[in-house]
Amino acid sequence: MNVTFQIPPFFQEIVPGLDPAQARTHAAARAGDRAGTVLTEAQLDSMAAEYARASATLSAANVFYAATCLVTIDDDLSSGTLLIARHPLAHRDPETAVIGIGEVMAREHGSDAVRIWDLPCGRAVLVFEQSASLHIPAELTTNGEDLPVEVAEIQAYVPVPRDAVPGAQDMIVLTFSTPSTDHWEEYCEVVAAVLRSLTFTPGEAVPQETVMA
Repeated sequence: MNVTFQIPPFFQEIVPGLDPAQARTHAAARAGDRAGTVLTEAQLDSMAAEYARASATLSAANVFYAATCLVTIDDDLSSGTLLIARHPLAHRDPETAVIGIGEVMAREHGSDAVRIWDLPCGRAVLVFEQSASLHIPAELTTNGEDLPVEVAEIQAYVPVPRDAVPGAQDMIVLTFSTPSTDHWEEYCEVVAAVLRSLTFTPGEAVPQETVMA
């Protein structure tokens, strides 16, 4: 199955499943994209090791596309992370899956946080969480205490329509999270555009992202 989608140009991809040599190449390219950045070999080694760990973690979680952004919105720095994963689906009927996922998520997060949304590619379950807690470990903070960080998150569960890919029994899960909660509305529009661009076609499982105009 091919999955095609469009990504805004301000996202930088983190490629899942790279070996250490590939990770180093991608880390060097990522550093080179930052104007005026010149890394020492030790700095590049450290960055490559972190990239390799992130790449392996993403691959283990069935993530086939990952990207981060660092932009300026209303003169404020703003950041976010986008993950797109593929998971097997227990139900053969996508509509049954949507109903079941919606009910489970409503019990877990509350009905106000869950929406069923009609996309061009089919129906999806959206879960909004604007108070997801992230903790920075004490060893990484200046005062030696765990630091809670408020994170806003959108998760979209999109069963692959059987009329698009006959015999498919898969689900795409898109997750976007940001600590820049003041920019929640802007990011919701970004995620909506990515979801509307999703298409599925039969063929080799190679994700194809294009840059939004």
